[in-house]
Amino acid sequence: MKDLNEVDTILGIKIRKHSRSFVLCQSHYIDKVLNIFNHLNIKVANTPYDVSCKLIENTGRSIVQIEYASVIGSLIYVMHCTRLNIAFIVCKLSRYTSNLSKDHWKTITIILGYLKKTKDFRLFYNNFPVVLEGYIDVSWITNASDTKSTFV
Repeated sequence: MKDLNEVDTILGIKIRKHSRSFVLCQSHYIDKVLNIFNHLNIKVANTPYDVSCKLIENTGRSIVQIEYASVIGSLIYVMHCTRLNIAFIVCKLSRYTSNLSKDHWKTITIILGYLKKTKDFRLFYNNFPVVLEGYIDVSWITNASDTKSTFV
């Protein structure tokens, strides 16, 4: 076993220690994702989701499934590590990996644009809580077409 001193980066997450707190950031990983999918003409966005874009099942021909699955996987990793604020829309988009449409791609570019604008956001942990709280949407009104609930 070898002591490499304090951790700097682990699994794509930069970690900084400040006295009794920790700061986590994935800006360099987000930069890599943006470079990989740069051909999507990503424009900066203020929010991760545009409510005018309705995500429904595609009845037409599916387009570029493998690339869609790849970008969804990258977004899921970012979401689970440091960016919980994109969880709702990423979970919704992951339902359509087998039959997607142009609206799904449009929403992907909005999320990537949001991450582009906010890539330097960080998670700050200080005075860790004794109890961790979570919330679930159990109203089943989130998606009226299939009455599936969304868990965040």
